[in-house]
Amino acid sequence: MIRRLRLVSDKDWRAELDLVQADPACRERVAARASVTVFKAGPLRAPAANILKQCMLAAGADAIVARGCIDASVETSMAIVFGTPRQLRLAAASLAGQPFGLPGLGEELLRLLEPVRRPRDLVLRSGTISFSNGPAVMGILNVTPDSFSDGGRYLDPAAAVDRALEMKSQGAAIIDVGAESTRPGSLRAPSAVQRERLVPVIRGIRRQDAGLPLSVDTSDPETAAAVIAEGVDMINDIAALSEPGMPEVAASTETPVVLMHMKGTPRDMQIAPEYLDVMGEVLSFLEERIEAACSAGIRRELILVDPGIGFGKRQVDNLALVRRLGELRCLGLPVLLGHSRKSFLGNAAGEVEPLRRDPATAVISALAAHDADILRVHDVPGTVQAVKVAMALNGGPPG
Repeated sequence: MIRRLRLVSDKDWRAELDLVQADPACRERVAARASVTVFKAGPLRAPAANILKQCMLAAGADAIVARGCIDASVETSMAIVFGTPRQLRLAAASLAGQPFGLPGLGEELLRLLEPVRRPRDLVLRSGTISFSNGPAVMGILNVTPDSFSDGGRYLDPAAAVDRALEMKSQGAAIIDVGAESTRPGSLRAPSAVQRERLVPVIRGIRRQDAGLPLSVDTSDPETAAAVIAEGVDMINDIAALSEPGMPEVAASTETPVVLMHMKGTPRDMQIAPEYLDVMGEVLSFLEERIEAACSAGIRRELILVDPGIGFGKRQVDNLALVRRLGELRCLGLPVLLGHSRKSFLGNAAGEVEPLRRDPATAVISALAAHDADILRVHDVPGTVQAVKVAMALNGGPPG
C-alpha cells in the first residue's frame, strides 16, 4: 500500500521519521530538497534580470522575468524566483560576484531563507506582550456613539472601564481604546472631543489596573500626547504617523506605534479603490512609513505594521491580504491584523449584521494565527479559543 502524506508541521515530519526509525537528521535534508519556496524581487534592470535567471538555472532553481528582457525591449523587470532552499542558497552564493547590485539581492535572499520566527516580546510601560505562544489578542474598546458594530455601548466611562477589565479577564493582552469612528464615510472627530471621551476612561482603567497594556486608536497628536500622559502604552495610527506632530509625539515619549496602510481617508477610502498589486503596494507604503518613522527618531523595535483590512480595499484585496499576510514578515516587524466584524466577512459569509460576524472573525483569526502577531478583535474569548486550537493543530508557533 502507498498513500500520500500531508505533513503540515515539523512535528508531523518527526513523528513519521520515528515510525520509519530513520535518522532524525533526515528532516533537515528533506527540508532542503523537498519544499519549493517562492520570492519576488525587483524592479531590476533588464541585464540584471537576465543574469539573475542564469544564476538561478545554474543552481537548479529558476526565475521568471519579463519576456522583453531577452531582446532588451524593456528597461526593467520584476522577477519571481523559486526553488528549494538548497538551490536558492547556491544561487544566492553565485550572485556574490555579479554586477548591478545582485550581491545585495543574494544577501537578502539568504536572510529570507532563514526560518520564520516570532518577533521578540514587546516591552511596554505597563507590561509585556509576548508572542512566544502565538498571536496576542487586542480587545477593541470603542468609546464612540457611531462605530460600525458597537457604537454607543461604551460611551459611558464606567461601562468602558468595566468592558476593558472584562476583556482582560477573557484573555486580552492589550486593550485598544478609540474615540473616533473610522468606518467608511465617517468624518474626523475633533481633538477636543476625542480627549473628552478618552481621558476619563484611561484614568478609570488605571485606577483599577495599573498593569493592563493600553493602546490608543487615534491619528491626532494632541490626543495621543494627552492619553500617553495618562498611562497609554501604544499608538495605533490608521494614518501611519502622517499627521504633522504625530511622529514627534511618538519619538519624544518612546511610545510603540502601529503603522497602518490606508488608501485615502475614512471619508472617501471606499470610493472605487483600485490596485494592480495590492500586497506590493501595501509593502511599499509600509516601507516608506517605517523609514519616515525611523528618520523622526522612533526606534525600529518600537514599530508594528498593519495591512489595513477594509481601509480603502475591495473584497478581493481584503481576502488577498489575509491569505498572503505572511509576506509582511519580510519587514521583520510585528504584524497586527484588524479584521473583526468587517464588511468583507459579511460579504463572504452572507451576514449583514456586524454583531453576528464573530464566527467569521474567528475563522480568519485561526487561519492567520501563524502569520499575525496581534489580532485586533471585538470577541476576545472566541478569538482566544480559535488561536489556541489553530496553534495546537499546526504544531505550535514557529521558531
